[in-house]
Amino acid sequence: MGQVNRISKSGLELIKGFEGLRRRSEPLAGGAWIVGYGHTRSAREGVEVTEREAEYLLRYDLQETEKWVSDAIHAPLNQNEFDALVSFAWNVGRENFHASDVLKYVNAGEMLAAAESFNAWRKARVDGRLIVVDALVRRRAAEKHLFLSHPAGAPSAPSQIIRPELDVAAYV
Repeated sequence: MGQVNRISKSGLELIKGFEGLRRRSEPLAGGAWIVGYGHTRSAREGVEVTEREAEYLLRYDLQETEKWVSDAIHAPLNQNEFDALVSFAWNVGRENFHASDVLKYVNAGEMLAAAESFNAWRKARVDGRLIVVDALVRRRAAEKHLFLSHPAGAPSAPSQIIRPELDVAAYV
């Protein structure tokens, strides 16, 4: 068990953008409640929160996710990679994160393969049917973008030197 990293402001904003702010608690299937930015632990009927309180609850909730992401990663990460992994893990859950190819490839040092593996988590069960969900497609794309973005900025790849070609395998 090494040092636990902490999510940055940009990682937090990514999660907040996809979770959405619920100022008043709302019921979930199964009798649980949700409030703020995805907070369920102490949510109950009739709870109201300010935006500041909702962010505080999210930061508190993310501490556990930051810990298990930190404990599961054996490869060096920059802040953007860590933030993307926390967002991903928060969304898919601990068991799915630990079983994911994303984690497997990160720990193997294969960051491009890890980034591509975010795309495998775009489906959810809606009314009993497993379907691709547009919000999950957008979330995975945002996480993948953050994961691949170096904190110092993007390296250049001039088109005069590197000319893209169609990757037919990507369509199969």
